[in-house]
Amino acid sequence: MNTKTVHEPEATLMSAEEAWDDAQHLAELLQQNAAQTEPVIHLDIPFSYFVSVLDTLNRNELIILHKQIEERLAV
Repeated sequence: MNTKTVHEPEATLMSAEEAWDDAQHLAELLQQNAAQTEPVIHLDIPFSYFVSVLDTLNRNELIILHKQIEERLAV
């Protein structure tokens, strides 16, 4: 087995358990960040269903939808 070194000579290598814990913590942070982004909706439904769903959205949801549509049309 080859001996490994670190990029900082005075630093110590992480154990496998420490590396796993670090990776789990990073995954949790990424999930939290993803939860804080704007919602993304993928629809594999007939357009008529989508139109009928518009009637169920409140004003704030319609404004968000309008903003998203405007941004897409601007591209």
